[in-house]
Amino acid sequence: MDEKKEKKVDNLINLVENHTRTERHLEQYSEIGDPKFKDMAKEKQAVRENQIESLKDQLTNEHQKMSSEEHLENLKENYEKTKNYFEKNFENMSEEQARNMVKKQFNQEKQLDQMSRNIDESGKYSI
Repeated sequence: MDEKKEKKVDNLINLVENHTRTERHLEQYSEIGDPKFKDMAKEKQAVRENQIESLKDQLTNEHQKMSSEEHLENLKENYEKTKNYFEKNFENMSEEQARNMVKKQFNQEKQLDQMSRNIDESGKYSI
């Protein structure tokens, strides 16, 4: 297995383990704890579920190349999800987490901008 694929598999394993652990905690401690933190955990679980599905698709459909239009749409969707997550959870993030999210958004914006410049008048992606 190549190094890139191994990293994806390791990342998938890590995400599934974290998801499972958090799910157990939510079930075991549902009667106690701050509801705000429970909501945050549920939102984080949703993000993890999306990441798990994305990695699963990447690993199982590696032979099928994503079209440029699909890649652009996927990037737009991920950008919006990250933006919404950041807006909802900014107050509860550590300084480092907030910096990482801002950096991620900045990189996604650059990539969106770069890809958007390659769309012709008909809406088709061109290189």
